[in-house]
Amino acid sequence: MIIPGDPQKREEFYNDIMLKCLVSREDRKGDYDSWRSWFLFGNGPEDGPAQFNKIYSHIDQLTSFMYSAETTRFSILLGAAVDPSENARILPLMQALNDRWHDTDADLVFNTALSWSMPYASTFIKTVVVKQGNTVEFKPYMVAPQYVGVLREDTPGLDNQEAFVHIYYITKSELYRRIFGHPRRDDIIKRINIEQHKMSDMPEAVDRIVLSATSPNMQGTVNLDLNGQNKMQPNVSEETCEIRELYVWDDTNDDYQVVTIADPDVVIFDRPNEKLFLKGESPLTQVCPTPMPEYFWGMSEVQKLIPLQQLRNNRMNEILELLKKQVNPPKVLTGFSGIFDEKNFALNREGGLLATDMPNAKAEQLTPNLPENLWREIDQIDSMFAEASGISPILAGHGEEGVRSAGHASQLARLGASRAKKRALIVEDNLEKLATLYLKLMRTYDDTHYTDEENKRFIAKQFTPDFTVKVDAHSNSPIFMEDLRQLAFTLYKGQVIDKEMLVRLLQPPMESMILDKIRKLPKQQQEAPMPKPEHKKGGNLKAVGGE
Repeated sequence: MIIPGDPQKREEFYNDIMLKCLVSREDRKGDYDSWRSWFLFGNGPEDGPAQFNKIYSHIDQLTSFMYSAETTRFSILLGAAVDPSENARILPLMQALNDRWHDTDADLVFNTALSWSMPYASTFIKTVVVKQGNTVEFKPYMVAPQYVGVLREDTPGLDNQEAFVHIYYITKSELYRRIFGHPRRDDIIKRINIEQHKMSDMPEAVDRIVLSATSPNMQGTVNLDLNGQNKMQPNVSEETCEIRELYVWDDTNDDYQVVTIADPDVVIFDRPNEKLFLKGESPLTQVCPTPMPEYFWGMSEVQKLIPLQQLRNNRMNEILELLKKQVNPPKVLTGFSGIFDEKNFALNREGGLLATDMPNAKAEQLTPNLPENLWREIDQIDSMFAEASGISPILAGHGEEGVRSAGHASQLARLGASRAKKRALIVEDNLEKLATLYLKLMRTYDDTHYTDEENKRFIAKQFTPDFTVKVDAHSNSPIFMEDLRQLAFTLYKGQVIDKEMLVRLLQPPMESMILDKIRKLPKQQQEAPMPKPEHKKGGNLKAVGGE
């Protein structure tokens, strides 16, 4: 985009772009509130919690197949034209990247973002560079999609957007601290709106009460849960200011122009992204496990599970109603007169006595018959959940008929994990984008001295910019870990790798101590292959897990 130079036209340009980016925000917020309620409580925002929330447990299991914060590690790949001498710097930088990833809690933030991308379809991780004296820290934050807007929702990928907006709220004291050196600080503070902002929408049930109070002639019942359910919505009494951070691609500088606008339309900052972050790089990383070709936000996993949860809720309510009638069945009173409520109380009370002088009087219980396999339909609905998200029974740890051995079960698990692996690879791509961004930030802001494999000192900025960070051996997903383990031992037996590399691949407990002990061994023992098992006379050697 070409940003106008005239200040008035420039401000009009920014406001126009910002409104276009946020055109669908209010509509999307309604969907997010609904999906959030189904995800947390197994029911809609206007209803009470379900007897059993299958959606939450199902999503929790699904995300565990796609990402494991403990085992994920990264490797660095160099471009084809890079000098081979750069290979000596890969290992120390790779260790530093993995350390920085865990030290900043990026692994936990990504785990949260992935979990909430299931109901929301997309979430975002914003990486902020914080300068404190001579030190620079990276802080990742999860951003919900209701606080993000893009210019072209028909174009997937944040890198393909010419403009996008991030909305957040800060207190007056924090805003004052951020603009401490601003020449128009006092004027800005006077013009902006600082008030108590509504962080969540009013529940639908409360809306109904307000509506019925203003229209006393309305008929009908109010569907309101009065059990004091915690909606897990924030309630902030401190006054805050709404900040809209607009990113517009500037064709003149080949970089984003970052415009910080406070409510109501007060421009605080207008500067290139290079001064805040990295030139040409967005601080927001999208996490979208189910992307769509012509819709930026992707597909919500919870949305397609809602009909199954509704079916399960209805069936559960029917079963519970039937069980209540089995415990306290309805009754038929024949030949009685008088107040039937008192007679019904006497019949339902322990040791109750019902007497009458009427001839042929009779009290009969209508105990319902419980059908066989009462819970079978619930099991079938649960299996539909697994089928909807590509989790086979054997992958979920359930037994399968006809499985003859551990080897057979392992083979079935590999075949049944194909759909889950497909999703895990999409999540892996989101991980790699964020990790690549981390290493680029280290090249720009980290002045730590490292020692390469040739005992030469260097800093991250001296490393080639032609690199890509990859998830090492698909280590983000537990589905791939057994394959990695077998591959590692195969490479070691073939003397392709030594003991140190084997330990690095397997990452056992006390890894650093094991590596230190290996380095102290004579070189011949470090590279010695694994001893081959000896065959005993008259015996058959069977592979572990074989038939």
